[in-house]
Amino acid sequence: MSETESSEKRKFPEYEEKIYKNGLKGKEKPVEINKGEGKKEETEILPTLVNALKNDLGSALKDIEVKDVRIGLAYIGVLLSENYGGVACTPLYEFSGCPALGFAGSLKGKTADKVLELALSKNPLEAAVGVATANALSHMLWDTKSENFPTSNVDILDLIKPEDRVAMVGYFGPLVPKILKITENLTILEKREIASPKTLILPSEKAREVLPASDVVILSASTLANRTFDELLSLGGAAREVVLLGPSSPLYPAPFFERGITAVMGTRIFDPMTMLTIVSEAGGTKKLHKCCGEKVAFRKNQ
Repeated sequence: MSETESSEKRKFPEYEEKIYKNGLKGKEKPVEINKGEGKKEETEILPTLVNALKNDLGSALKDIEVKDVRIGLAYIGVLLSENYGGVACTPLYEFSGCPALGFAGSLKGKTADKVLELALSKNPLEAAVGVATANALSHMLWDTKSENFPTSNVDILDLIKPEDRVAMVGYFGPLVPKILKITENLTILEKREIASPKTLILPSEKAREVLPASDVVILSASTLANRTFDELLSLGGAAREVVLLGPSSPLYPAPFFERGITAVMGTRIFDPMTMLTIVSEAGGTKKLHKCCGEKVAFRKNQ
């Protein structure tokens, strides 16, 4: 990537026409610019997630300030006022050209409601900043309304049986040998080339063939920012378990459970300042869990 930014400067986007009111509680119907687009966005996860956070936080959302944003090689980190932080996977592999943001330098000091709306962008890097903001806001909600966020001690391995056919969307390297000790029927869908894979790895385009025949589907939370979550989820509808996994997972399970996700497994950032340093220095998941975060799981009632 060139050190110079793209000649086409991107303004900080406005999504006021696309934001829906009271999306989870259904008290009001969404405003539709055109019927086709409105119906589609009404069912997509990111507009619903943004809507739900806006509804739960209410007017307080406009008083929450974005104190810092870091975009590292592995993760994006967002720090909010009141010392809440969240991360999202940096979607480096989504770009064939320069991914530089034209509005860089303007995020710090914005109110959280505006940066949260970036989750609705079709630009994966912008969307990832919005998802990281949603993650930080979900931490805040968890502290203020903990009764609405009952956690579970379930581990991803607890959900897999020896006879299961497991599909993993996104390569979780440390998890692969552990799954293979339970079942040999593991297929990984991945865009990147993985060196020395220990199991079958297919290109992401094979999802339509693999997911419908799977008993357990593990979806990387990076599918949120790259806008593939909704389609992938629809393909795994017959699976017994569909798990959203990774530090990018917002700790706000309700809208995911309503769509068929059976477990949300993410990371709570308990030391946001250290998180910013790790993100800036290209640290990954292992470093986040070691220094500034802890695994958190939510299990849908069966």
